[in-house]
Amino acid sequence: MGIVSEKQFITKEELEKLKDIQTKTQSLVLELGEVEMIKLQLEIRYENAKIFLKDLSNQESEFSKSLFDKYGKFNLNPENGEITKLD
Repeated sequence: MGIVSEKQFITKEELEKLKDIQTKTQSLVLELGEVEMIKLQLEIRYENAKIFLKDLSNQESEFSKSLFDKYGKFNLNPENGEITKLD
């Protein structure tokens, strides 16, 4: 390495551009961190929704079985609860 005999500086405009790029880089890093956190939160919500769906499906299956055990084969009007027996 050579010996530096005189200090040199970039221009004021170049320094401003450098600082602008650094600020934008910091903002981007922050944004990516926030996006990653949102992504993780969505993954948790998705897993919870899958668990809820499984539970809901089990409830529906058990309820349908209990109605079948009680009434046999039938059609059900979910609006008013009317049962039409099937032979």
